[in-house]
Amino acid sequence: MRVYAGIDGGGTKTDAAIISESGDILATARGGATNPHSVSPQEAVMELLRILDLLFSSNIHFSSHCECICLGMSGIAENQERHWIASHVQEYMKNKKDTLDSSSTACAVWVVTEGEIAMMASLGQPHGLLAISGTGSIVYGITPEGEVCRAGGWGHLLGDEGSGYRIGQRALQAVMQSYDGVLPPTMLTSLVQQELQVKHAPGLKQLVYQPDWTKSSTASIARLTIEAASAGDEAARVLLIDEARQLAETAKALIRQRVSFHTAPMALSGSIFRHSPLFRDTFVQQLAEMYELQQTVCPEDTPAPAVGAALLARQKCH
Repeated sequence: MRVYAGIDGGGTKTDAAIISESGDILATARGGATNPHSVSPQEAVMELLRILDLLFSSNIHFSSHCECICLGMSGIAENQERHWIASHVQEYMKNKKDTLDSSSTACAVWVVTEGEIAMMASLGQPHGLLAISGTGSIVYGITPEGEVCRAGGWGHLLGDEGSGYRIGQRALQAVMQSYDGVLPPTMLTSLVQQELQVKHAPGLKQLVYQPDWTKSSTASIARLTIEAASAGDEAARVLLIDEARQLAETAKALIRQRVSFHTAPMALSGSIFRHSPLFRDTFVQQLAEMYELQQTVCPEDTPAPAVGAALLARQKCH
């Protein structure tokens, strides 16, 4: 029995999956952040290995029969970072296999971008266009020859337009602007106060400037923004539309890099695309005004990126 494992490592959560030779999902697992720029590199590796323990614990034979692991890791772009992550996973798998069966073959480990695994999951191929809006944001274009182009993805201080972080940050700012009278009353105020258990808007200041308030904490407020927008709140709607337009501008810049991208299929990935029809529709409409995309594949129509990583692992081993 041959099995293949995939990891979707993000700045908020990490998903893992094992598939069979025929592509059936055999096991899944979930854990915390493994982006080494959201948590420390040491914390990222420790969490990654803990998730692998969870994944392989469902069947003792999975680790000994695993031929390849593909890790799609957000925040990892440099070869040195890829080798560092891969070496830890290779050592982990070697120890795992030796414990169970010293005669088993070595497990190949590949570290790729989050874009490649999401594209594989969404389009069934590792080339095309991909826009990601989760905790962070980025747009990828991969040619049939394997050339990877990207735009955005510079992190919450330098970019991340159209991301959960940016939406959450602007929502918190809207609450304070409403309190000051700069903006009219907004539903965001009551939702944020209830979620964070603060009685008055000024109480947010003491909360968000504490050391334990993280990038993920800010990004989690995006969910409340989507809820308020769905209920018709004007401030939330304006915010989501504006961020969708900004991410569309990033996508247009990426598409301009190669003529072949003008008609390539585009996959949409990440929690913001998945949960906000307003954000998704605005983004697609902005692109449609300039490019004739062959198709747009939405998150709810596709397997999880972790499954895409496992599918890519299977492809790389064949």
